[in-house]
Amino acid sequence: MIRDLVATSSLTTNELLGQLEARGLPRLGETELFLICDETGIAKLDEVTGRWCDPAGSDQAVADRAGNDGKRMARRDRSSDTSAAFRRELRDLRDRFVRVGAVPENSAVPIAPGWKQVADAARTALRSERAAAVGKSMWQNIELVDGAILEETPTRRIARYEIQGSENVREGTTATLLPPEGTSKQHNGAVDVEVLTQYGSEITMAMPVEQQFWERARLRCDLSYLVTEQANRFHELLAGPTTGFDTAAAMQPVSMDGVLDRVPSIDPYPIAGLNDRQRLAIAHGLCPRLTWLWGPPGTGKTTTLAVLLAQLLDMGKTVLLAAPTNAAIDVALGALIRYRRQWVSGELVRIGPTDNDFLARRNPAVLLDEIAAEQGAEPARRLVEVRQELKQLRDRHRAIPDKDPSRTHERTALTSKIGDLEGFGKGLVALLGEVRDQVIAEGRLIACTAHQVVLKESVRRKSFDVVVIDEASMMTAAMTMLVAGAGVGHTIVAGDFRQLPPIVQADDVGAREWLGQSAFEKSGVARAVGRGSPPANLVALDTQHRMRQSIGDAIGAAFYPEVGLVTASSVRDRPARTIAHDEPELVLVDTSDLSAPLARRDGMSSRYNVMHAQLAANIVAARLGVARQPASVGLISPFAPQAKLLQSLAPDNDPRTIASTVHRFQGGETDVVLYDAVESGGGNLRMHRWFTDTHAGSEGARLLNVAMSRAREQVILVADMGRIHRGRPISSTPVRTFLQHVGRHALPWDWREVASEVGPTTIESDLTALTDDLAAATERIEIFSETVDGPATRRVLEILDNAPEEVRIGFWFGPQGIGSVVERALRNHHTTLHPLRRCRESFVVTDSVLWSAQSSILGRAPGLLLRTGHCPLAQAVRRQSLRRNVHGVPGTGQAPERCGCGTLRMREERSGGKRAGVYSVCPLCRD
Repeated sequence: MIRDLVATSSLTTNELLGQLEARGLPRLGETELFLICDETGIAKLDEVTGRWCDPAGSDQAVADRAGNDGKRMARRDRSSDTSAAFRRELRDLRDRFVRVGAVPENSAVPIAPGWKQVADAARTALRSERAAAVGKSMWQNIELVDGAILEETPTRRIARYEIQGSENVREGTTATLLPPEGTSKQHNGAVDVEVLTQYGSEITMAMPVEQQFWERARLRCDLSYLVTEQANRFHELLAGPTTGFDTAAAMQPVSMDGVLDRVPSIDPYPIAGLNDRQRLAIAHGLCPRLTWLWGPPGTGKTTTLAVLLAQLLDMGKTVLLAAPTNAAIDVALGALIRYRRQWVSGELVRIGPTDNDFLARRNPAVLLDEIAAEQGAEPARRLVEVRQELKQLRDRHRAIPDKDPSRTHERTALTSKIGDLEGFGKGLVALLGEVRDQVIAEGRLIACTAHQVVLKESVRRKSFDVVVIDEASMMTAAMTMLVAGAGVGHTIVAGDFRQLPPIVQADDVGAREWLGQSAFEKSGVARAVGRGSPPANLVALDTQHRMRQSIGDAIGAAFYPEVGLVTASSVRDRPARTIAHDEPELVLVDTSDLSAPLARRDGMSSRYNVMHAQLAANIVAARLGVARQPASVGLISPFAPQAKLLQSLAPDNDPRTIASTVHRFQGGETDVVLYDAVESGGGNLRMHRWFTDTHAGSEGARLLNVAMSRAREQVILVADMGRIHRGRPISSTPVRTFLQHVGRHALPWDWREVASEVGPTTIESDLTALTDDLAAATERIEIFSETVDGPATRRVLEILDNAPEEVRIGFWFGPQGIGSVVERALRNHHTTLHPLRRCRESFVVTDSVLWSAQSSILGRAPGLLLRTGHCPLAQAVRRQSLRRNVHGVPGTGQAPERCGCGTLRMREERSGGKRAGVYSVCPLCRD
């Protein structure tokens, strides 16, 4: 192929490699290409042009080959000797560290009746989901900042970043990390990473240790990757019987076959330290059949699973522990290790890197890479040595000038050494892979995410006696099948189907059935519980050990009436960790008469409320900042943009304060939860379905349940209760029941009192201090005001007109401002004008100060004014408000265009119809 390609035209290295790949060859490296061409003489690299060409027609090339045959043969002999030595060393290492038969081959399991129809339906749903992901843009590009290395091993690095936007990334996703825009080509590159966790806007990932690290970076994710891998797995399973997969076991948790009407009478398992329901759950879980474990918040599901897993191991069973997220796996495995303190190396195997210090510091080791490093210590040491030597050789190779003919032989010799070492290094990597497969094959308990069960061949080859699926309510029915099929029918499905369900993008019936539901819904368990006839093989835990009495009573009455949730005596007896011992357990900050404006992010349904964030700043500073004991705090909102604002209120480097969306906080808990509902009557926006669709099983009910049940000591609810009451149905629903309980038992905090607390936010009577803040700005000013006809406008324009050139100024206004005093005064000024069809925001942001108003802040009647001197919050609001990611449209940060009539074109959002989207429109010509 190479000879044919260079015979017609000369090609650069990248062009030649691309042509070879297009013809079906695996991607070669530049060194491999050079070795092939150098050893065979079929192509020559012109040192002047840097292009590969046909050497046959070159007299000099022919002479060079004829005159250097002896040298080439000598090099070839030396290379052969070196390669042979490396092969002998690899063979010796493999004989010593890979045990024959350690990875057994399982026999194929017969296909169960009905499997093909079920698997085909799941595969079709996954293909619909992939099409939906591709339709919305197959690739997700995320800006990352504040990168830090958490841990480094000889082969793996774990890093943490802050997400600039409000994007969510599925844990387990394989993505590409890219350097920031503008990075010089010599430092450019791409790194394959695995996303471990995302908690709020904090994301952790694993990457190769030898790759360059950037503090700022871009993460490029294929939104369809994990979905595609699941669809491919179903395709394989439909092709015929496969080893290590039991189709009958796979179908059991997603069909009525797994909902049993009766089971033999079972006594609670005799073990101390657990309540009756927990001991009953263990007794059920030890039976070789399907068991459902329903664990409402704080009822000790994790503790129950830890004891159950320990009993299964003591019985000699091999166990797969799977969950949808790395965090869930780490919590469950950590609980097992605390309970069962004795184990031997290789007995417990956690697949995938973790940022959990408790698991990473175990002795004996539990992380797969650490166990493999112990069992293959010598190959791992050799790999480190090879990589160090390769780096030295490459540095020497780069140091030789390309156009120095006197050093051509030296450069060629180095290239040969590099090629030999690269081949040896790849062999060592493959050998360590065999050692890892051996560790998995010999492990008694394998703990990994559900995606690893699908992706990792060594897990797929292993057949387990028992499969335990934790947090199964967050896992799709399709994925549950793929995990359960790794066993033989002894399956424990644990979770809480009253908490948040899996997230699905496709909207067809099949996708909603297989991807929008967990196994609890798909099998009919949830419906059976709702009808008052729970399955005989379901155990519901009923004693919660987390929430104070008032919080637990509200959660139990609203969301778990079938369970009869009670609060353990240990909760009543434990020391208080809230602000003070006499503080209420339920607090309501009702903002009904504040009429705070709402703003939308990117013109979509996600929204944020600046005034609520300003009140939260005072609650954090004045209330939570004087805790009698160090209390952990969760700042939670259903909307990602608001969660970003709340995150800015968390003190730097304080792990006790966590800000997150409700979806990301599921599974967590803190002493105090501040829940910002965001919705407001002053927004002129349609209420989100989370507050209108509130029946049992709805996403609105599940979301409120998750948010409120994260608190151990105190819940602070910030909400426009008038707005929420108007949006929900009159009939009784879980949300209505919960809010009624809050209305009866919560202590009301007047928002005016909150704004008067000692903190960064104050109520202002006029805009006098605003002009002082604007005059003091040295870097940025952003003004958002629908109208600009108020008494303070002229003074504000004077300040802007006199602002230094280095102060970047953005002025956002509605159509009434076009042609007004604002445009006339600032038309030729360095202020960037942003005319909008509708400016919903009403605030001003300077370097470190945030102002907001009930109505247009520079209008005739701005209404109540709040001022917050909090730099992180001010900058978070500025970043959030500028996220209008539609290129070429006013409102993107670009200078506005003018129509042919001379009028500024403005941003217009159309929410429906064939021309839905965001456009640049002239308000006069409508063009």
